[in-house]
Amino acid sequence: MLGKTQEWLANAAKITPAVVIGLESPKRKFPDDHTLSLVKAVFEANGLELTAATEDQGEAVRWREPSGKSWTECLRHARAMLGISLDEMAEKSGIGRSAIARLERGDHKRVPEQSASKLRDVLFDNGVLVIPESRDQGAGVRARVKYR
Repeated sequence: MLGKTQEWLANAAKITPAVVIGLESPKRKFPDDHTLSLVKAVFEANGLELTAATEDQGEAVRWREPSGKSWTECLRHARAMLGISLDEMAEKSGIGRSAIARLERGDHKRVPEQSASKLRDVLFDNGVLVIPESRDQGAGVRARVKYR
């Protein structure tokens, strides 16, 4: 969500790039608490808020404060949370790959609501919620159920 590289995160958290790649893998082993605390500190220092999973909802990441960004700008992050490619999302949603990429980049004058809603529904059906911005908090993404 920060628009930074894996290398940037590794340097900022003082961990190796291989550890960052492992953290991003959907089939990852559960990382140690120290590594997680280093990464969490970097995210929080850059305005993100991480929320742990509870009994009835999964983990989440969102902007700590409202930023004026559209919820559609979180679509890429929700897709990444599922570990699916643009091509897979296009197949699941019936929306073209380039249209999805434009939506994710915010590359439009007006949000094509029908396409955006369809993508949000596909994400929801596959276990991820896109959280719209509220008066007190920014937009983000949340797993519908606990992964672990």
